[in-house]
Amino acid sequence: MSRPLNSLVLLLLVAGCSRDHTASAAPADVRVAARDSVTKDSIARARQDSINRTLPGYVVDSILPVEEMLRRFRTAVGGDPVTALQYGSDSRDALVARFMKAVASSDSLDLHRMAINAREFADLVYPESPNTHPPYRQDPALMWRTIQNPSVSGLTRLLRRTDEIPAKLESYACKGRTAKQGRNTLTGGCFLRVADKSGEISTHRYFGSIIERGGIFKIVSYRNEF
Repeated sequence: MSRPLNSLVLLLLVAGCSRDHTASAAPADVRVAARDSVTKDSIARARQDSINRTLPGYVVDSILPVEEMLRRFRTAVGGDPVTALQYGSDSRDALVARFMKAVASSDSLDLHRMAINAREFADLVYPESPNTHPPYRQDPALMWRTIQNPSVSGLTRLLRRTDEIPAKLESYACKGRTAKQGRNTLTGGCFLRVADKSGEISTHRYFGSIIERGGIFKIVSYRNEF
């Protein structure tokens, strides 16, 4: 039987953050949105685990050492090694504002750029995660699929709804645990309070989680409520 999804994947995909960025945030709205989001995440994780089991090369515990699994993954990903996050923002506030601007203008290129890519995961995220050793040891390729598949589908759904997303950001609240893994700080998905043209405010989770490394912030996953 497969080991349950490890701590890093859960943190990367499940909503929750570490601080509130405005006194005007409505805690009740955020709690309701978080509760509904966690329920949807649980269903989505179970579905994704079933998909992973059907993928070629799926194994419970690889007999290959971590170094070899990572070498193969990097070879499959290709590209030059990276030592820092690229195309990120210099603060969490700036990243959220940038996200809203990109959504308002349907800027799919910038939405792609502000999310981590496979090479960044291979060189910067996975090596410093607990998934390189027992009891959370996992193949980096399998981990990346677990993160990336729902992120791709989430971004696709998000881009289809850009006309429905209010462009005005009232505030965002990040209320959950933050994990430090080496030089990476991972924070669960934040909830954004947005206002439409009539002034009506609603709270939504538009992306999954945020990573900070070396003062640069990027989105890890676009898994969202849609």
